[in-house]
Amino acid sequence: MARVDITDIRRREILDAAYKVFSEKGYHNAGMNDIARETGVGHGTIYRYFSSKLELVNAVVDELIEKITEVVDAEPPASIESIADYRESLGRIGDRFYNLLEGNPEIHRWLFYEALSIDETVTAKINAAFDVFAGYTELYLRNGIERGFLRAEIHTREASLAINAMLFEAARRLPLAETVNEDSRRVWSETIIGLVLVGVTAKTHYHDASVHWAPEELKQGKRKGGGSDGRG
Repeated sequence: MARVDITDIRRREILDAAYKVFSEKGYHNAGMNDIARETGVGHGTIYRYFSSKLELVNAVVDELIEKITEVVDAEPPASIESIADYRESLGRIGDRFYNLLEGNPEIHRWLFYEALSIDETVTAKINAAFDVFAGYTELYLRNGIERGFLRAEIHTREASLAINAMLFEAARRLPLAETVNEDSRRVWSETIIGLVLVGVTAKTHYHDASVHWAPEELKQGKRKGGGSDGRG
């Protein structure tokens, strides 16, 4: 039987409590006493694991970045061989990202607002993470260019940042909506995927792109009337 390390358990409890307290009060208004109270331990116990509030918030930010990295790293770019594969991959990444937000609804506020105003080292860490996320997206673009289904003249670096910006904007907007359901998620996914595919697809694959991103009702209109509006 594997031995349980109480040190790891306690550290985990402190991190969870810190995330909750920072999310509710904000970094600058939260104290180590608040985190100790939420954890259910004495004030001194927190300092046995983290020497300062800044060290603790850095650990929290590291975990948030790791969670997002797992989302974007789960789709091997080399496995994408066509526009159809790319469209499905974009959908899966979006779904995992939205699922992550549902389980951690304060992530968007942390990464886009709170954490960027804490300290220069934290800001630099988050900006570096966004560069890493863009690097993953750029790998997909380069793979598509090499395989011929994406435009060769794409500025891959700038395009990857723009694609991620759309995803992060959806992440920012969805938690602010009065109601978030499958329909609202679907609308965001279809919009982002449609813009991406139309913008980066090679001319020789335009037909494939329109087939693989259009909403079902639009596909039915094309089949019935031969045009996107069903009039032929």
